[in-house]
Amino acid sequence: MALPPHAQEWMNRAEIDYIGPFVKAWAAFNAWYRHASQQRRDSEGLRFVKLSPNPVRNAMMPLLRQAQRDGHGVLIPDQEPAQKFKLLVRDLHVCLDNFHIETTRDEVVERISFRSICLGRGPGLPQTNDAYGLRYTVERANGGLRSTVKSVGNPADVRAQIEQAAFDPDALQGHEQYGWLSPAQRAYLLDLYRRCNPRPMADLFSGNDGEIIASDIIFRCTDQCLFEAIIEVIYALRNTLLHGELQPHEQAFAAYEPAYRIVMKFLSCVG
Repeated sequence: MALPPHAQEWMNRAEIDYIGPFVKAWAAFNAWYRHASQQRRDSEGLRFVKLSPNPVRNAMMPLLRQAQRDGHGVLIPDQEPAQKFKLLVRDLHVCLDNFHIETTRDEVVERISFRSICLGRGPGLPQTNDAYGLRYTVERANGGLRSTVKSVGNPADVRAQIEQAAFDPDALQGHEQYGWLSPAQRAYLLDLYRRCNPRPMADLFSGNDGEIIASDIIFRCTDQCLFEAIIEVIYALRNTLLHGELQPHEQAFAAYEPAYRIVMKFLSCVG
């Protein structure tokens, strides 16, 4: 039986690359954080790495410090270890900017990028806001979301009640009952709804938290955000590879060299 086209392309590209070393390095890192955190779920183990005192976090955070300047405003150069690590992060970002690598999360396709990355969960539901005698509510219902607009004084006076299987602002705005609301009411509901995004995305180049200079690029975020983003990006690269989503392309493979070297840097902290 002939190989399917996707498998044939993989075979044709069988050559030395960083895919294998990356997988092995991640396996070692995975084993370490499961042991250190005493957690079996990756999400909890990685949360431990990102937020709890541990050898990796303790060693990496100083390497990601924001730009420091002297009393005359002149930039104080980073020490060599910080320069080298930030250069790896820079190289990883450039690879991801140059080639579109995607992964699927909760049936939603997301690009792996420092320009759009989820670093935290959305607010707990329900969320409510009162304005001009109306109560706007977004809550969980029937395994999805329910958005309601009703009178504060007369709860039986329901102006709109919209149920969705998943968070989707475009579908909300296209719903018939959304169209029943006045422009101002739509704006209030949409604002509340967007704040309930279960996966709020951040752009690490558009914040106001200072500068982290990595060679010729500048992240505008905190060192904590960048540390979390590095782990999330590398974990996403692991997922798209092991789930069979990665397209066999030289530019896609290129991202796994800096990813591998970053994971090896993590491992050097615990070895």
